[in-house]
Amino acid sequence: MDAIETILDFAMAARLDAMPEATVERGRRAVLDTLGAMYAGVVAEGVAPLTALAQDWGGAPQARLVSGGPRLPAPLAALANGVAARAWDLDDVHELFTCHVNASVVAAALAVADHAPDVSGAAFLEATLLGSEFVCRLAAAPQLSFSTTGMAMTYQCSYLGAALAAARLYGLDRDRTRHAIGIAYARIAGNQQGYVDGAMTVRLMQGVAAEGGVVAAQMAARGLTGAAEMLEGRFGYYNAFQRGAYDPTPLTRDLGAHWENMNVSVKPLYPCCKYTHGPIEATEAALAKAGGDWRRVARLHVTVTNREAYDLVCTERERKWRPQTVTDMQFSLPFTMAFAAVRGGVSLDLLDPASLEDADVAALTQKVEATLDVGNQGDGRGTFPMPGVVTLTRDDGFEVAQPFAAIKGHPSLPMSFDDVADKVRACAAFGLPDWAGVEGAIAAARTLETQPDIGALLPDPGP
Repeated sequence: MDAIETILDFAMAARLDAMPEATVERGRRAVLDTLGAMYAGVVAEGVAPLTALAQDWGGAPQARLVSGGPRLPAPLAALANGVAARAWDLDDVHELFTCHVNASVVAAALAVADHAPDVSGAAFLEATLLGSEFVCRLAAAPQLSFSTTGMAMTYQCSYLGAALAAARLYGLDRDRTRHAIGIAYARIAGNQQGYVDGAMTVRLMQGVAAEGGVVAAQMAARGLTGAAEMLEGRFGYYNAFQRGAYDPTPLTRDLGAHWENMNVSVKPLYPCCKYTHGPIEATEAALAKAGGDWRRVARLHVTVTNREAYDLVCTERERKWRPQTVTDMQFSLPFTMAFAAVRGGVSLDLLDPASLEDADVAALTQKVEATLDVGNQGDGRGTFPMPGVVTLTRDDGFEVAQPFAAIKGHPSLPMSFDDVADKVRACAAFGLPDWAGVEGAIAAARTLETQPDIGALLPDPGP
């Protein structure tokens, strides 16, 4: 029997009032954090032309955009909002499973909640928790690294999780929910080449996954069908996309008793790949111990202890040490370390395309050396948060070695709701400076399960 049957049994019976309070609270923070990523993302490269394209396509005015403007068909709203959620890489991620979790699920759920009748805050929160849990469990099963398969579970698993969340909010029964996920599986895509090439597809595919989940649920609602054994069938996901190298146990183990989405990391206000965050903070700490003058840095060495991380943020060398695009910067370990040293930290100012022309950052980037040491990784996908060390050598030979591992936002060092709220305020000020509704959105997210709808979470499109 395909694991989807057990997952469906759980998902159809799950109710918010039976979920642990810690899980519900984590869901509130996840929704708010993803909204913040969207608020900042509306001014990201590529979001405005994509939104304009969706508006050109037009259609029924079903759902709002985080950027405001006229309502769009629910799938198109999910597309645009999903891209905004990922654009600055501020959205949450399951570090151990190397998978972004809530960006597509929340984008899809927002669109459906705007479109479907009488969706309460509780129903919305319930759907996003189930969708994100599905994403996490799907991403837990593969045994091969994305460095081997080239597959991007961030998009593929999110596609299926978005379909489950959308089906839930459209009120589909068990069979039609299965068909929604089966249809979504037939349409999934997403691979690592966009990261290698510094392409906008890194953010675009997050929206495509959200759009696809909504479309799949709408198709299933009309009686269209998808494959039943979409996970473990002969040509199911794990055989077709993961080369049959997977452990089915995490898919269904302790469903309802253990919530894997509790192990998702919330990012600080670093608009770059999670693999860079520990080294960024270690660079700042090492520089402070060495006197604080980046001009005296002769060498910055970072030890990377996971092959997936190294492949994503240290190769191809030409693009990582001489980034050409904003995406290149976001996924370059040497560049973000140098930026942190020169600018005194990393924040949303990293995203200014002018950063590519910063001669001081460029010069220090050339002094960064990265070494891969997988001696403790074994044959698996490795350990996260990734441990490592940054060694700074000053021009007089003085040396500081600064280890890194988990940083604030990891489940072992969690952010509070108020921490996330502060991040969201900064994101809204960056992307929606004229919007007066951010405090209302924060208040609504804090008590989301008591809200009659999701009205306060997105800007009103106006008349």
